[in-house]
Amino acid sequence: MRIADCGPARRSLGEGGLRIERRTGACVGAVLLAALCALLVGGCESGLPEDIAKLAYVNRAERFAMDAPAGWTVRESGGAADVLVMAPAADGQVRPNVNVVVHKGAAPLLSLHQEVTAARESLNRMPGFRLIAEGPTTTADGRAAWTATFVQEALGRPVEQRQLYVVAGQKTYLVTATASPETFAYEEPNFDVCFRSFRAAW
Repeated sequence: MRIADCGPARRSLGEGGLRIERRTGACVGAVLLAALCALLVGGCESGLPEDIAKLAYVNRAERFAMDAPAGWTVRESGGAADVLVMAPAADGQVRPNVNVVVHKGAAPLLSLHQEVTAARESLNRMPGFRLIAEGPTTTADGRAAWTATFVQEALGRPVEQRQLYVVAGQKTYLVTATASPETFAYEEPNFDVCFRSFRAAW
């Protein structure tokens, strides 16, 4: 948001470092107004709900948003995934990451149960597939969802993954976290940053 110039300033250097003193109180009012505006309408110019506008990553085209772990890279992809969130460095052979894939449903749209059933049938055919846990959950905005954690083989080596399935707004959102089985538990707090903040179809 652009704020108009508040007039000339006087700089002085004291024990606390550089201090800027405005000659008038107009700037204080402008800053307070801007802050209030941001709180009320998610930045005034974003056009997004407040709980969406505050998140680190927002995909307006596919209507989903989430936070990203500190120091991780967020990259939109033209491939299978709509967005890829990656750890700062590779850990062994598998670089921890979270990706989001959005499927636009054909009419009639499959229900969440149908999507999960179809996904399980596909996963069961993958080499080395072993289910660790699964069950119902809800997203940060209260939508019904399903989560599953499992091990499978990818490119000849085992990986551990957690998936979140959400059906909303005529789309299916699939969020997948991936790491090596040896480091998955260590990375879970980072994965939770994405999973617990994920919102779709606002």
